[in-house]
Amino acid sequence: MTQISTGQIEDLLVKSRSGQITDQDLDAFLKRPKLWQDLSSESAAVSLPTPENAQEFWQGVYGELGIKVEVPPLRRLTPKQKKSLTKFGFMLVYISEITEAEYPASFVKPDWGSYITASSIERMPLKGAWVAVETIRKSDRDDLEGYPDDRLLTALGRNSRFRTSHDCLTSELLVKIAKTTGFPKKGTGLPTVEQWNFVANLFNWLREHRGLDLPDLGSTRSWEWCQNVCGSERRLLVGRSARGGLADVSYGWRALRSGRISFRVLVVL
Repeated sequence: MTQISTGQIEDLLVKSRSGQITDQDLDAFLKRPKLWQDLSSESAAVSLPTPENAQEFWQGVYGELGIKVEVPPLRRLTPKQKKSLTKFGFMLVYISEITEAEYPASFVKPDWGSYITASSIERMPLKGAWVAVETIRKSDRDDLEGYPDDRLLTALGRNSRFRTSHDCLTSELLVKIAKTTGFPKKGTGLPTVEQWNFVANLFNWLREHRGLDLPDLGSTRSWEWCQNVCGSERRLLVGRSARGGLADVSYGWRALRSGRISFRVLVVL
């Protein structure tokens, strides 16, 4: 029986993440499945897209999802920005310009009208853009542990993401985050509901189909702030499991500090 080398299987792993699998690749896999499993386990924790392969990675993902998009090259990142991706747990994502009507069948759409009058919500349709988004796991509430292994907040000298108002984020904290990470000050912010929902769906798909270590953002009893406004004093919240998880669209007063409300940083590059 013809043997396949470790190098060949490593190449198969790369191809699988970009959606490029051939009959010959599959035949080779069948001959040494145990080695494939071992390599897959070892690679899962380090297989997030890198600045070098991100374009190919997302072109493959969208191809497998059936979303027609031409992924553009990622602009050149500074050494500090590249270091921040790994140090603070950001993932490079190309967000396609897509409407909810064009979502893959498996994706969960935002529920715009169950808890808020939909007409009062600022909608912010998705535009094609490269972003860096935090992949940190989401906690149920503000407890002694908070978000696990929160290296970004530790670097800022803070011990919790909870009890942080939307006003505090936009007037102070996001500026400090941009300075700490080296990401563009103008692009460092909160996701829109549309971005948060789409990225959260991608997290779930990548976890299931690529084996990546990414969180289910709709599985906990807490919310995260988003950019969208809902009247002059309210800002939108997303993600509480009791209200629909990925579908949840709720609101909070922008000055509110709550043990159930936290945040996730998204950087438009």
